[in-house]
Amino acid sequence: MEKEDYQWLILALGILLVVGVIIKPALTHEEPNFQIPQLPELPPLRMPTPLAIVTTQPVTKVPTQRVTTIATQAPPDVMPATTTQPISTSTPVWTLQTVQFVDPRTYNVSLQSVQYRNLSQTQSPYRITDYTSLLASPITGQYSGTTQVINIPFPYWELWYTVETASPDLRGQTESLSSYSTVLPTFSIDVVDADNLSSIVRTITPPGSLDPSLWQKDDPRPWKEKFLEGNDQYYFIIKANMLSSYSIDIKFPTSYLEKI
Repeated sequence: MEKEDYQWLILALGILLVVGVIIKPALTHEEPNFQIPQLPELPPLRMPTPLAIVTTQPVTKVPTQRVTTIATQAPPDVMPATTTQPISTSTPVWTLQTVQFVDPRTYNVSLQSVQYRNLSQTQSPYRITDYTSLLASPITGQYSGTTQVINIPFPYWELWYTVETASPDLRGQTESLSSYSTVLPTFSIDVVDADNLSSIVRTITPPGSLDPSLWQKDDPRPWKEKFLEGNDQYYFIIKANMLSSYSIDIKFPTSYLEKI
């Protein structure tokens, strides 16, 4: 704006002031109002609701671990190792057994043609002082025969046996007999694996001659045979000659019962 424009603006304002203060009150007979005009009421101010401040814990970034699996190939002659769950070992069930004699033809056995062989006795690796019987009653008889299959659920067992000869004094009768061998008592037990009928585990014979006169001071009965072939089934082939009776019992350590 130029200076002349400002002069005209001031003049106009002066005229309006004279009209409003002097001329208008004179015409309307009202005193001039020098008060500041009242402004319209404004609505009360409302403070904004403060926002809730959420505090967060600093997040620590955990580095991602990488697991590297290295596959190794076993040599051709080595079986790869496998991880298996442990198998619960079933404890043996101990029940008293009653054993009967059966027809030898059940096992295709002829008692007249049985070939006996002497095997060395097995020594027990255990120090055992207490035994109990596996059978409800011992196997007893007088003549040759074959037994039923007997289940032996323990790893170690013993066979205890005793015999009674038919003649208490054999040497006193030899003069009237044509052959001493015909009256000589004999006894043997074949222990046969029931799963392999042609496999004789062991042949048992009493040591020495069966002469009761030799046992008056030191009776060796019952004889005891030790077996490490357990956890299996067996049957016995018994051959007896000139005996009044024999008795066979199967024993096992009583300590095995504590594991049942």
